[in-house]
Amino acid sequence: MTFLRKRIAAVAAVSVVAALAVGCSGSAGESGEGQALDPENPTPVTVGTLPAGDYAPLYIAQDQGFFEEEGLDVEIEIIAGGAVGVTQLVSGEIDFSAATWANTLSAVAQGLEIQVVREGTDSQKEGINGLIVQADGPIQSVEDLRGETISINTLQSATEVQIRDCLASEGLEPGDYELVEVAFPDAAAAVDQGRIAAGFVPEPFITIGESQGLEPLFYPSTCNELQSELPLINWNVSTSYAEEHPEVVAAFVRAMDRATELAVDDPQVVIDILPEFTTLTPELAESITQPSFVVDGAPNLAGAEKMMDLMVDYGLLEAPIDDLEPIAWKE
Repeated sequence: MTFLRKRIAAVAAVSVVAALAVGCSGSAGESGEGQALDPENPTPVTVGTLPAGDYAPLYIAQDQGFFEEEGLDVEIEIIAGGAVGVTQLVSGEIDFSAATWANTLSAVAQGLEIQVVREGTDSQKEGINGLIVQADGPIQSVEDLRGETISINTLQSATEVQIRDCLASEGLEPGDYELVEVAFPDAAAAVDQGRIAAGFVPEPFITIGESQGLEPLFYPSTCNELQSELPLINWNVSTSYAEEHPEVVAAFVRAMDRATELAVDDPQVVIDILPEFTTLTPELAESITQPSFVVDGAPNLAGAEKMMDLMVDYGLLEAPIDDLEPIAWKE
C-alpha cells in the first residue's frame, strides 16, 4: 500500500492569508450526527501531516482500513509544518491538517476560520521530545546555552513557546540566545557539525540522534509543571469545510478514535508502522519513546487557554482571543 504522496507545500504569502480570512464563526458539525458515508462510493479527502511518531494514528487508520470502513478515500501529504497546514486548509489545498494549538490560535488571531476536530498527543510523558546536543560537547547545562544558537522547526510556533518557557524556568530570557529554523530531520546534522549548539526535535529524531553521538540536554514536554499540562498535536479543518461536510469530519474523527485506541492498547502496532513513514529502521522503532496519544480526542480548550497565555507572554499573540469555544468542532 502507498502510504503518502510527498508534496512539500510552500508557505503562503501574508497577503494571500489576509485575503482568505473571513472571520471566526461558531462550531459546526451537528447536522452530521448519526450520518454515515458509503464505503462503496468513498469520499476523497487529503490530510496534511509530518513524518514523526505523533502522527502514527493517521497511518494506522489508513493501514488498518478504518478510513475505508468509514467511507473515506484518504490521501496523505507531507506538509512543511502546522502553520503551513492551516493556511492550506483555508485555501482548500487540503481538507484536514495536523497542527498545534499555537498554529490554530495564530491562524484564528489573523481572522482565519479554523476548527480543531480532534486532539492527537499531549505532553504527559517524558522523552517524547528533546533538546539534543553533542554528548561530549561544550553544552552540558542550560546555562551553557547563553549566547548560543538553538534550532526549532518553525518560529512563531508551539516549539518556540515550549523552548522559551523551558529556558526561562532555568534563568535564560529570549535575549540570551538565538532561535533559528531547522527542520526536524536536519537538526541532528546541524548539531553534530557545530552549526548550532542545540536542536529541538521530537521522536523519532531523539533516538536517531542518539545513534549518532547526540543526547538530550532536557525534555521540553516535562521541563516544568505547566509544559506537562499542555496539548501537543491536534487535527484541524477549515470551518467552511466542517459546515459543508459534517459527515466527513465525523467519519474522520471516528476512524482516528479507533486508530488511537489501538495505538495505546497495542504499542507494537506503532512500532510496526513507524518505518513506513519515517526514516527509522525496525530496530530503532523498537527503541523510541512513543508519543502520549490522547484517547479522549475532544478539543482541549483548557490546555489551549494555557498555550494562548504563553503565546501572549512571549509575543506570539498580541492579545488573548476572547472566546475559544467556536474553535472546537462539535459533532
